[in-house]
Amino acid sequence: MHLQRLQLFSFKNHTEAHFAFCSQLNCITGPNGSGKTNVLDAVYYLANAKSYFNPADSQIMQHGSSFFSVHGWFADGDKEDEILATFTDKGKKTLKKNDKTYNRLADHIGMIQTVFITPYDISLVLEGSEERRRFMDFTLCQTNREYLEVLSTYKRILEHRNSFLKKMEGRNPDPDIMDSYDSRLVPAANRIFGWRQDFISEFQPWFQEYYGWLCQTTETVALDYESELITEAYSDILRRNLDRDRVLQRTSSGIHKDDLVFSLQGQPLKKFGSQGQIKSFVIALKLAQYRYFLEKTGHKPILLLDDIFEKIDALRAGKLMELVARDFFGQIIITDTHAERVKNHLKSLDTEQVFFELGG
Repeated sequence: MHLQRLQLFSFKNHTEAHFAFCSQLNCITGPNGSGKTNVLDAVYYLANAKSYFNPADSQIMQHGSSFFSVHGWFADGDKEDEILATFTDKGKKTLKKNDKTYNRLADHIGMIQTVFITPYDISLVLEGSEERRRFMDFTLCQTNREYLEVLSTYKRILEHRNSFLKKMEGRNPDPDIMDSYDSRLVPAANRIFGWRQDFISEFQPWFQEYYGWLCQTTETVALDYESELITEAYSDILRRNLDRDRVLQRTSSGIHKDDLVFSLQGQPLKKFGSQGQIKSFVIALKLAQYRYFLEKTGHKPILLLDDIFEKIDALRAGKLMELVARDFFGQIIITDTHAERVKNHLKSLDTEQVFFELGG
């Protein structure tokens, strides 16, 4: 699948913009602040019904505008799909596919896969566990509709359980009510836990392969799935922690606390990894994500590369372009501040290439 055309109105700093993309390499260049990254984010928005960077749609709309829209035309072989996303200053969000409005935005998830590689992705390593859970959940939700539904169910029950604990204000909760929450929370958690375990087992070899290939190194890297459910049944954990949950007025344990531990040569990456190693680790994660999508769906995702040549050294940039040349990827959209630099990196590739220059 590839994006043929993109049309933006009042989306971030783009009052109005139009792009006609080719099915292979598309390069958007221009100075910082010209809106290059925002074009990639618009593509991501069409695929996922949300921004990669901004959790609130109201932050995306241009100041003074009454709405924004992102309009895309996608081709998959002989099939064409038109996707239109709009948001108004009244807070109404609409997503349409071929002029038909989705009843639930979740029904669109998994229709179009994107892999976004940006300098901000180092937060996967440097920030808290929520970032790494989000990476796992996003990847699984794109390829497993059941996972998406069960995760949504778990979050909803957890929210109700937390709301009830908060209402109790530290008092002893009714055991029957707690049992009613826990009897629904536990099976959902167990299924999510199992899917995440299977995901890491399948994902890790690809990740390790791409890290070694990018860095031309024999360094040992690993992803370890960390969850309380590995050593104890969730029903027992909830019972054991009930007094603590009552005092904290929230559910203090469960798969919403899971984490991925990143290690290099058996040591924590965050503590011992260099900047180059951390960047390579993150890029390898995203390449493995791409491979996971490809293996699960049979379709090549759209690869979005934001300022990639600015942030990695020549060796890693060269290895990444080597991978592109192998026809591993489908459509790629790259941004860079220097037109000549990106053209120099791509000149040896025998692929269709289209260039866009944005002003300041």
